Amino acid sequence: MVFLFLQSCHHDLDFKGNASPSIQRQAEAASYNTQLGLAYLQEGQRPRAKQKLLKAYEQAPDSPNVNAAMGFFFEKTGDVKKATEFFDKALALAPHDGIQLNNYGAFLCRQKHYADAESYFLQAVKDVHYVNSAGAYENAGLCVAQIAEYKKAIHYFKKALKQDPSRKQSIAELLRIEMKLDQPGKALALVKQYDEQIKNDHQLTSLAMEVTHRNRKNDTEIN
Repeated sequence: MVFLFLQSCHHDLDFKGNASPSIQRQAEAASYNTQLGLAYLQEGQRPRAKQKLLKAYEQAPDSPNVNAAMGFFFEKTGDVKKATEFFDKALALAPHDGIQLNNYGAFLCRQKHYADAESYFLQAVKDVHYVNSAGAYENAGLCVAQIAEYKKAIHYFKKALKQDPSRKQSIAELLRIEMKLDQPGKALALVKQYDEQIKNDHQLTSLAMEVTHRNRKNDTEIN
């Protein structure tokens, strides 16, 4: 199963600069509680997650990251309407921020609004200050692959790998797509290109073995 992760672990820039020490302390506390809340959510401890996220929201109600985290919590707990409200607010507070654009795109993709999600991922990579643009390209690839737009998906995964060759999920998805499209030769070229990343990863090693086996089978059939 494909997962598109929320990227909401940094302090908000809008609380820095000329902010008073007390506001900065509130921002730092809110960021800490947000990270704790998301960690508890990942562990399945939903009441503790909600407690920490509500505390973060009390401390910084106008933080884009806190609102995005609240949206993620309500999405995970089945309240899509509330989730939408919080994700909308996060984006309204930081409409050009790559993190929030990526988060919003991931939310839309999980709700099966694939075309809209793709547009937000592409907006995210336009933010020159966004350090994880490779992640947004990967998310775009994951999203369009769900509706079998494989040519686009290949393009996005390759863009992600140009920016960050260590992205193993992009490598895995490229291998799967090339095999699905009956292009074992292209898949084998990828195996050779990303040999270092593949040999240290069990999942990628299994995929590489499948690719090698398919190519050998094809060679045998031709001969």
